[in-house]
Amino acid sequence: MSDGAPGLDESAIFRALFAASPDGLLLVDDQGLIRLANPTASQLLGYPNEALIGASVEMLVPDSIRPRHAAYRHAYEGAPRSRPMGGTATELVARRRDGSEVLVEIALSPLQPLGLPYTMASIRSVAEYPRVRQALQRARYSEHLAQLGKIAVDSLDPQEVLRQVPSIAAQALEADLAVVYLLEPGRTELRLAGGVGLLDGERLGTTVPNRPGTPQGFVLAQGAPVVVEDYGSESRFAVPEAYRQAGLVSALAVPLSDRGRPVGTLAVRSRQPQRFGDAEVRFLESVANLLGTCLQRAQTEEALHHSQRLEAVGQLTGGIAHDFNNLLTVIQGNLQVLTELPAVTEDGFAPQLVAAATRASRRGAELTGKLLAFSRRQRLQPASVDVGAMMRSLADMLRRTLDQRIRIRIEVAPDCPDVQADPAQLESALLNIAINARDAMPEGGELVFEAGPLSAIPPALSRELALDEDPRRPRVQGATRHGMSASPSPTAARGCRRTSRSAPSSPSSRPSRPAAARAWG
Repeated sequence: MSDGAPGLDESAIFRALFAASPDGLLLVDDQGLIRLANPTASQLLGYPNEALIGASVEMLVPDSIRPRHAAYRHAYEGAPRSRPMGGTATELVARRRDGSEVLVEIALSPLQPLGLPYTMASIRSVAEYPRVRQALQRARYSEHLAQLGKIAVDSLDPQEVLRQVPSIAAQALEADLAVVYLLEPGRTELRLAGGVGLLDGERLGTTVPNRPGTPQGFVLAQGAPVVVEDYGSESRFAVPEAYRQAGLVSALAVPLSDRGRPVGTLAVRSRQPQRFGDAEVRFLESVANLLGTCLQRAQTEEALHHSQRLEAVGQLTGGIAHDFNNLLTVIQGNLQVLTELPAVTEDGFAPQLVAAATRASRRGAELTGKLLAFSRRQRLQPASVDVGAMMRSLADMLRRTLDQRIRIRIEVAPDCPDVQADPAQLESALLNIAINARDAMPEGGELVFEAGPLSAIPPALSRELALDEDPRRPRVQGATRHGMSASPSPTAARGCRRTSRSAPSSPSSRPSRPAAARAWG
């Protein structure tokens, strides 16, 4: 007899309720065999419905706890009782068809009191709870960050890290594509340095313009994470047609920084709309910070190795210069004795030869002094230096040694004062500027040295040197790489600016990077 409303097919309604339940439902008999399973259970456990019907419920239990579960099931059959979800203090795990395990909550509803030899098991994935889902998501992100951190620590090759980062980012965020772009030295282009799931037109080493109208340039211009919910409605920058053709819909990109300076971008893209939220932004920023730190470490290590090589060269140079100076001392002493010999003084041509040899030995001594200064074995001796004369003398040497395609021009203001500096060190600084400019102009160009009065120390340099500027107090403030010098001379207090700038020799040739260096003295 039915107590329901007249005209209702209760059997059909109960079947529909069973099939529509949001929880997985399994009807298990007293032998532990599954007699009924709804679609939710099939989806949760990864089995087709026909594979569940007639199978033992033990196959859904992990191997490690299967013996204990069988004993528990037999004890439950002897005293069946209702158990709501969350009614056990232990974590419950279900084994899926592919061998993976999923945390679940299980409610048991025995039908024996109703005269039926069955038990209804309601199964719900714990991951369906928002808090649990967020916790699992954070745990997954932390695991991938730990994996990347281990790679960054163990690998000495930054290229290996660049190769691994896109893969880890795409896997953690379940994205279809991930790319890393790094700024080229001229900062006008970005180079594709790493990626996974690349499109047909994207190959490692290809470059894109660094303009706000491009996806990568827009991220650098913003200096902050950029979330694209739908490329179809994106209007902040031009979306490449290849993105739409590949079915990409949403994206997330963050800038890469090195000591606060942008050096590139890290981006992930997906074929699902509105794929990335705050948690994804924080994770990708953490990955970008880790990658930036790794790149910075590689640059620091390279600079350290270069410094060590220079230190070794300096020590070798100092030793050679010291020995050479001892030889020059002997040569100069013998030349001085020769000048006093009667046979030399009475000869009409011999004094000229001795004088030439003496001048050459003095030039050798000056060269030795520069080498000792380079190796830091000679104390600096500041003196008043005519910068214009020094630059003209240096230009003559540079014209013979630099690339013939580089033109050298000297511009000295008529009222340019002398500077207080160590001549050898000042000449070395100018030579370094010229070498840097040459390296920046592989196809040739123009190298210009300018010298003119400088009324005051520029603010940036003043802050760097921690100067207390007082315009009422005339002081000489000559800044070199080795420190400060001071003199009460009002003329010298004006200072002198020296600048080198490079220009292309023709419209088709340009420097590979800006060649500008500036020093104040």
